[in-house]
Amino acid sequence: MSLYNASLYPKRPGNVNPLLHALLLPVFAVLVAFNTVAAGAILLLSILLQGGRRLLALIPGLATLGNGIVERYHALVQRLANRILKDPRDEPILAAAITLGLTAFPVLGLQLVLQEIVWPLVLAFYAFVYGPNIRAFVRSFSAMHQEGHRRGGIFKGDSRCETWTGNTFLYIFFAVPLGLVPHATAHLQQHHRENTGPLDIYATARYNHANAWHFMVYMVREVMYQQFMISPYLYFKSRRKTAQMRSMVMGNLIYFGLLALLALYSWQIAVLYMLIPWGASNFLMGVIHWAQHAFYGGQQDPKDFMCNTTTLLETPVNVLNEGYHVCHHHWANVHWSESPALFEKIKPEMKASRSMVFRDLSVLDLFLLMMLRRFDTLAAKLDWWEPMSHAEKVELLKQRVQPAPIAEQEKDFHRHTLTKNAAA
Repeated sequence: MSLYNASLYPKRPGNVNPLLHALLLPVFAVLVAFNTVAAGAILLLSILLQGGRRLLALIPGLATLGNGIVERYHALVQRLANRILKDPRDEPILAAAITLGLTAFPVLGLQLVLQEIVWPLVLAFYAFVYGPNIRAFVRSFSAMHQEGHRRGGIFKGDSRCETWTGNTFLYIFFAVPLGLVPHATAHLQQHHRENTGPLDIYATARYNHANAWHFMVYMVREVMYQQFMISPYLYFKSRRKTAQMRSMVMGNLIYFGLLALLALYSWQIAVLYMLIPWGASNFLMGVIHWAQHAFYGGQQDPKDFMCNTTTLLETPVNVLNEGYHVCHHHWANVHWSESPALFEKIKPEMKASRSMVFRDLSVLDLFLLMMLRRFDTLAAKLDWWEPMSHAEKVELLKQRVQPAPIAEQEKDFHRHTLTKNAAA
C-alpha cells in the first residue's frame, strides 16, 4: 500500500523519510530564522516607502498627475497586448512584466557592471521588487500566478521553455527577481489538484491560525519543503509522474544555478540581489498560504475547500482579483477578470460550506490580525451569510481559526477503509 494511502493525512510533508526529516529540520530552522530577518528588513523598507508615498500624495495635483501617467501607460501597453497576447484582457500581466523589466533589471545590470556594492542601487532594487506596502511584490506575484495558470503562458503560440522546464519564460522572469524557485507545475498539478485536501502539501489544516508558534512550526516543518520543491517532488514520485518530478528539479536548477553563477562573479551581489529576496519571499509565501486557507476549524469534509479558503474583497487594491480565492479554487482556469461574476454565482455553495468572506483586508492585514488575535477587528470586517451579532462573530472566528478536526477525520477514514475492505 502506498504511504499516501496508509492514512488520510501524511505524517510528514510528502511522507519524507523520517531520518531525512530529522536531519533537515535543524537546517530548516536556521533558514527560517534567516528568512524572518530578511523579510523584516524588506517589510521595514516597504513601510518607509509607503510613508514616503503618502507624503508625496499631499502635494497638490501630484496624485492626479500620477494617475494620469498610469492610465496612459496601461493604454499604451493595451495596444501591444492586443497584438501579442492570447487574451488582451491579460494586459495588466504584460504591464507588470514591462514595469519589472524597466526597473529592477536595469538596476541589477548596472550593479553587475560596477561590481562593487552600491547601496543606493541595492535599496532601489528592493524598492522596485517589493514597493510601498509590498504592492510591487503583490503585483508581480499575482501576474506570475496568473501566467502559471495559462497553458503556454499569456503570449500567443507555444512555450518551448514550458516544455523543457515546466515553467514559461515569463513565469521565470517574474519568479527569479522575487526570490522564488519557479514552481508552476507544483502549484497547478499539486495544490489545485488536491485543492487544500489532506494530500495538499501547501495546506495548513493541522495548525491554529491565530498562534504565532504554530506559524513558525509550519514555516520550518512545511514551507521549506515546499520552497525547495521537496514535498511536491515526493508527491509526484508517489504517482510516478516523471515529467512533473523533472519540473521540480528544473525549478531548483534554474534558481540556484543562477545564484551559483552570480556568486562566482560576486558573492556580495549574489547575497544582496538573490539570497535575501529568496529568504524574504519564502517568509511571504508562508504568510500567503497561511492566510488564504486559514479557517479549518470545524470543517467536517476534509476536502471541502470552500470551508477553509478565504475571500478578501479588498479595496481599493485587489490585484487581478486575487482576493476571490474561493473562485480560483472552484475553477482553477477561470479568467481572473471573471472572478467577481463567478463569486456571485457560487454564493449558495459558499454559504452551505460556511465560507469566510472579509471586506477591506489584504492578505497581510488578515495574517497580522490573526497573529495579534484581534478577533474584534476581524469580526467588524467579516461578511457573514446570515444576521449575527458582533460578539457571535468573534466567537465564530475563534472557533474557525482552530486546526481541522484531523483525529476525527482519520477515524472516519479508517472506518470507511475497513468497511470497504470487508465488502471486497
